[in-house]
Amino acid sequence: MEEKRLAIGTEDSLASRNVRIIIILFGVFLLSFLWLGLFYKIENERQIALADAFKDTANFARAFEEHTLRTIKSVDQAALFLKHEYEKAGSRIDIPQYIREGRFASQPVVLLSVIDEYGNLAVSSQVPFVPSNLADREHFLVHKGRDSGDLFISKPVLGRSSGKWSIQMTRRVNKPDGSFGGVVVASVDPYYFTQFYKQVNLGKNSTIALVGRDGIVRARESGVTAEPGQNLSGGALMAHMAEREVGQYVITSDIDGTKRIHSYQALKEYPLVVSVGISEQDAFQEVNERVAVYYGVAALISVVIVIFIMVLLFITARQKRTQTELKQAYDTLETEVEERTRELFAANQELEAMNEEFQHTNQELKNEIADRRRMETSLRVSKEELVQRNNELVSALHMLEQAQRQLVQQEKLAGIGQLAAGVAHEINNPLGFVTSNVESLQEYFSVFDRVLSRYRQLCLALEQTETAAAQTNMVAELADYEKEQDLDYIREDLPELFQDTLAGLERMSKIVRGMRTFSRVDQQAVFEDYDLLEGLESTLLVAHNEIKYNAVVEKILTPIPVIKAVRGEINQVLLNLIVNAVHAIKDKHRTETGVIRVSTWFDAEFVYCAVEDNGTGITPENMKSIFNPFFTTKPVGQGTGMGLSISYDIIVNRHKGNIWVESTTGEGAKFIFKLPIRHDGEAALPPAAVRLPGSVEQGE
Repeated sequence: MEEKRLAIGTEDSLASRNVRIIIILFGVFLLSFLWLGLFYKIENERQIALADAFKDTANFARAFEEHTLRTIKSVDQAALFLKHEYEKAGSRIDIPQYIREGRFASQPVVLLSVIDEYGNLAVSSQVPFVPSNLADREHFLVHKGRDSGDLFISKPVLGRSSGKWSIQMTRRVNKPDGSFGGVVVASVDPYYFTQFYKQVNLGKNSTIALVGRDGIVRARESGVTAEPGQNLSGGALMAHMAEREVGQYVITSDIDGTKRIHSYQALKEYPLVVSVGISEQDAFQEVNERVAVYYGVAALISVVIVIFIMVLLFITARQKRTQTELKQAYDTLETEVEERTRELFAANQELEAMNEEFQHTNQELKNEIADRRRMETSLRVSKEELVQRNNELVSALHMLEQAQRQLVQQEKLAGIGQLAAGVAHEINNPLGFVTSNVESLQEYFSVFDRVLSRYRQLCLALEQTETAAAQTNMVAELADYEKEQDLDYIREDLPELFQDTLAGLERMSKIVRGMRTFSRVDQQAVFEDYDLLEGLESTLLVAHNEIKYNAVVEKILTPIPVIKAVRGEINQVLLNLIVNAVHAIKDKHRTETGVIRVSTWFDAEFVYCAVEDNGTGITPENMKSIFNPFFTTKPVGQGTGMGLSISYDIIVNRHKGNIWVESTTGEGAKFIFKLPIRHDGEAALPPAAVRLPGSVEQGE
């Protein structure tokens, strides 16, 4: 009996020790799971923040690229005008007078000047005129050496005439025989670019720079300082540019020790690169704040787990002591029980059945109580987790809505910039020859004025001369003078000159009317009478510059009813679909012109419009995602993925219509949308009024 008791005591000790080991291992497992999960979550949020930072800097680089292109082209127009005037009139041109006449309005130039073939400053906009010799300047020597026919953009230099830092944008002047005749110089203030950069707040440690492919900084905004002229030829930007025209990288600055996230965009037409960088600290600020909260919560949970494990160990130890005491009491009582067993054997048999039933009932109650406690604990933990996840989802939804609103605004600003550039180009062409015709009319008027003066002199002379021979000589001299002034040519050229001028003015008027029809800024959010055919025509007109080099437009336009709609929003949808069709054609037809087919029709309830192209088409796996926000197949920096999402919202949610797409990969895509003809309370059109697409009309 004693050996049996010792064996039972040894087994109880081993079981108690095993329980303590299991409790400790369970605590270690919970702590490891908690901190490994926290590490994964923090790393995942940092990767998301890094991707968002790359996307933001890429979008800003794209916007600064477009601003730089517009600025350079505007300055180049001024340089081409001076080149034309100087080649025609030489040093007799008066640049200050041109400025007073408003020919160079809104130009970001410090000085406009012309250098003659010997390097001497011939004329300039500076008053009073300051002569100087610039034969040693790079922007003079590069044109003297050869005629590239391109605009040259110099490093930032200190002007000898203006005394100011400037970027020299120059074109070569040729003599009538094609030899070197000098250089036209438009000196641009490098701080003009940094003033534009200051309008965008990317953080106090951000950097924005305009760098030449030679590695020299043309304009740079870093924090609160603007510093042009640095040499970055051995830096990370030039190393990445050697591999890709557009890209991103992360690097720690050798100057201030700040780690920044950079995106860069090379200009396609000029040897310049726009680089945008934001500090990693600013980009990860919100993530770091959340990480601090995560660490605090994790530390608190770790303390709770440790306390819980310690409590379990304490309970286990106390239970062991209780079991030991009970065992001792049991051993003491066992002897007495053995002595009284014989006496109570009969009574025990009677009570045995009752005891078994009682134990069974007691065990059931204990099991039920334990089950209820486990359920209450599980429900409480689940409720706490649900509340926490709900708070995280609300925060994430708020951040997503903010990002979506920002991208929608960027999409609209990008569309406005694209339209402005195209319309300005379309107006510039007729404006150029109208200006030239007006100058010719001014010269013709001067000729008529001189001839009229000679006629008046002849009349006075005829009154004072009596001999026929003298009068005949005067008339002959006048006839010779008319031939010398080419009066017959002028009379023949005048009707055609007036006709060309009127045609140019009518073309500019047509473009302006199309822009006014396309976007009614005073009625942007108001439902009004809207003619879809008129909207299509105005959209094709303002997008003509985008279309004409890549595609021809076939119009299958059936007269349709006027509907109620927000004019600017539907026009934005049309522009998105047409520009997407042009891009699809450009991706497929590199050397030939594509076809864009627009058509309209209607039935008893809806008007329909379809925009079809023969571009690259849409793959089956992308068909179900094209209307999702942020979905795009374009490279980083060339699209936000919001165009079709905004169009879907305008058609389906704002106007209660529908939009869908049909596509075959490699053969093109066809986008179709429909808008309701009537609203509540309006009568439906009879079924007989259904119209289908009519005949084909070739567009420009």
